[in-house]
Amino acid sequence: MSPVLDRVQFAVKENKGEKVMENNRASFGSNFGFLMAAIGSAVGLGNIWGFPYKMGMSGGFAFLLVYLVLAVLVGLAVMIGELAIGRKTGLSPVAAYRKLSKKFTWMGYMAVLVPFLVLCFYFVLGGMVMRYALGYLTAIFGWDTWNVADISEFFGTFIINGGQMILWTAIFIAINVFIVAAGVAEGIEKFCKIGMPALFIMLLIVIVYVAVQPGAMDGYKFMFGWNVEPLKEDFLKVLKTAAGQMFFSLSLGMGAMITYGSYLKKQESIQKNAVIVVICDTLVAIMAGMIVMPACYAFLGGETSSGPGLLFLSMQIVFEKMGYVGNIMGFLFYALVFIAAISSSFSLLEVITSFKVDQNVAEGKAPGRKKYAILVAVIIFVFCLPTALDGLGAGTNGGATIGSPADILGMHWAEAGDISEFADGTNYYVKGDDGIYSKVDTAAVAFDASETYYLNTAKTWNGDWLDFYDMLSEGIMMPLGAMVMAFAIGWIWKIDMVVEECEASGHKFWGRAFFNICYKFITPIGMAFVLYAQIISYFG
Repeated sequence: MSPVLDRVQFAVKENKGEKVMENNRASFGSNFGFLMAAIGSAVGLGNIWGFPYKMGMSGGFAFLLVYLVLAVLVGLAVMIGELAIGRKTGLSPVAAYRKLSKKFTWMGYMAVLVPFLVLCFYFVLGGMVMRYALGYLTAIFGWDTWNVADISEFFGTFIINGGQMILWTAIFIAINVFIVAAGVAEGIEKFCKIGMPALFIMLLIVIVYVAVQPGAMDGYKFMFGWNVEPLKEDFLKVLKTAAGQMFFSLSLGMGAMITYGSYLKKQESIQKNAVIVVICDTLVAIMAGMIVMPACYAFLGGETSSGPGLLFLSMQIVFEKMGYVGNIMGFLFYALVFIAAISSSFSLLEVITSFKVDQNVAEGKAPGRKKYAILVAVIIFVFCLPTALDGLGAGTNGGATIGSPADILGMHWAEAGDISEFADGTNYYVKGDDGIYSKVDTAAVAFDASETYYLNTAKTWNGDWLDFYDMLSEGIMMPLGAMVMAFAIGWIWKIDMVVEECEASGHKFWGRAFFNICYKFITPIGMAFVLYAQIISYFG
């Protein structure tokens, strides 16, 4: 995901004793620079981490099939629409939607709120990636900075160390601010021109190494072997998971592509660039899967952790089993994850910063980019603290500093009468509706001074702050934004608005009938189903 800076440059001239401000919007130096920045914005943790683990929990090939269909029928249409809105208006999301129709101004505000919520956990994960890259880099030279007897123990100790989590989050945020403050050409574009090709090269190196490991073929079969049974078992689950991943991965519904579009020169083809971005983003996600899945099958027997555990636990165990070469592979892997993460995070930071910059420009004030980039980063840092301090769901019972949203909202623990303690005092069992006792995780059970047992009843979305922020952004706001935007283009503004802007570059708009159907029917209806499935999953 990666955007831009210095979107507005001011030249103050003296004209008959009066100061006149000229608004010269910044742009990318070349179409290649735009492509690398747009690809960088799209390629992030969603590709390297989210795609593999969601594929793993959603049936492998079945998930991939649904994802590809959604990318063509929904993702491409939404991306073309957002780029067209951005270039047509030349403004950030709030001002862009207001210019098109004041009735849709709320869409602009939601497009600014989404990246804010995403960064509340994204910055934390980015800091963790940096710490892991450092650990493997020092290990290459024989220096042990893990500070644990067994490297696989590091994850559990690190996530409950509030001081370390805050420190690395702050470092990652500082790097984001530095790049955003450098401007479009000297900051974002320059970084992405180097970082994106480097990411692809490192991906290929790690893929080749993993591919020759015994057992890797089973991972490829899981990914590419025809198996649609998960679709028959729970189609809505696979659909909502793939859709959420697609929006998060392609940076859709979060203002990034509208912001990028506002920097895109008129002579550049929106359609061609959108297709390239979607293809490259999808390719990176599949390549990440071709690392993670075969590696887990080769070294872990196909067992993987979900969520952050896959990125920071399963993969760490994989690299440990490789011996010394695992240090090199580990560093390359986390270095490429860092490039992906930072290119996405500073694009999201730019979306929020540009909102205030455009507001100042409209009021005839100096843009104050650097000042607002720092201010926004500080505010987000405050909201990052719960994510950094709850131990990714461990909570106070797990040794972390603060509890989960469920704890704080009083939604976490419910009295359970049919819980029996196992003889060793470490395992617990709860009686289901069928009368059968099932083992529950120790962390899911607590008891008070009166020896009354309580079972953790928190749903996934409120079990930790990361999932809470993710639920609000990826789970609800992104599909809602895509649904409303597609409806507006299809039925209110009409596809002519998109066609005219795309053809302003001199390139003919192809597939008008197809995209008209997408905007009018496929995308709104599809997103309505996704939104319904998400709400039922979270609150049903």
